Amino acid sequence: MATQLYDTVIVGGGPAGLNGALYLGRSRRRVLLVDSGDARNMAAGVMHNVLTNDGADIADFRERSRAQLAAYDVTFRDDEVLSAEPDGDHVVVTTKESGTVRARTLLYAAGVRSVLPPVPGLADLWGTTVLECPYCHAWEVRDRSFAVYGGVVASECLAATLTVWSDRISYLTDRRELPGDEQDRLTAAGVPVVADGVSEVKPHPEGVEVVFEDGRSESYGALFLHLDMEPRVDPLRPWLQAPDLESVQTDDRGRTSLPRLYVAGDLGRNMQQAAMAAASGGLAGMAINADLIREDRPGSLPEPPPPTPAR
Repeated sequence: MATQLYDTVIVGGGPAGLNGALYLGRSRRRVLLVDSGDARNMAAGVMHNVLTNDGADIADFRERSRAQLAAYDVTFRDDEVLSAEPDGDHVVVTTKESGTVRARTLLYAAGVRSVLPPVPGLADLWGTTVLECPYCHAWEVRDRSFAVYGGVVASECLAATLTVWSDRISYLTDRRELPGDEQDRLTAAGVPVVADGVSEVKPHPEGVEVVFEDGRSESYGALFLHLDMEPRVDPLRPWLQAPDLESVQTDDRGRTSLPRLYVAGDLGRNMQQAAMAAASGGLAGMAINADLIREDRPGSLPEPPPPTPAR
């Protein structure tokens, strides 16, 4: 395996990585896709807002995608990437179980980690009745009462957005003092504020039960919140020398300021949605193929446009 040279190693087997593999496989490129299997959206179980796959089981979607990719020169490894670094005209990728492989390019689509607030019980309900994306999940709980947790990350815009799906929304500050603009947006949206401290979150037949510090509790159909995110870029740290990949992305096709490194999905300039992640994987696949053609046949294609500043 160490002597195999791939055109591209893709890190991450979600919609971005899979669609990148599809574009590159159909471009007659030799591809290795390495997937650790611990994607952020697996807790939700299903995916939405992807035509023909709205409500599809995520594990089934991935299995069907791999089956379709079997027609092309795409190899899969269920493994964890430990490091990736440049070595002349190649990239050296070291995995936990499969050893070291070499490739001409690397497409990094490992996604992000959600950082849940330290509220007891919240993690146990994450992806079922504790949710983040209204476009992904609010339809299933429409017309129920919602709690929006704004105790760590300000979520007033999320609360206002959710008024499309419910007219019974409470904003939980967990004792955080709200800035004036945050309070003004909540007032304009008609969302009342509950300032009491939150003690824990528990399952409830109607959805979720929030227990406050004074001992009282309220039940809601669902609890929504915005989360802090951690970019999953530890294997790239020595090469990246930046906090994330978005800061080094130079165009909307996933190119970065680091030669041979490309990005797709939640780590790049995209909203964290399956359809958009898949689109970014396709764009990155086209960019990689074009750049390899330029390398193999200098002058055959125009150079890509100059870098655009990070947003």
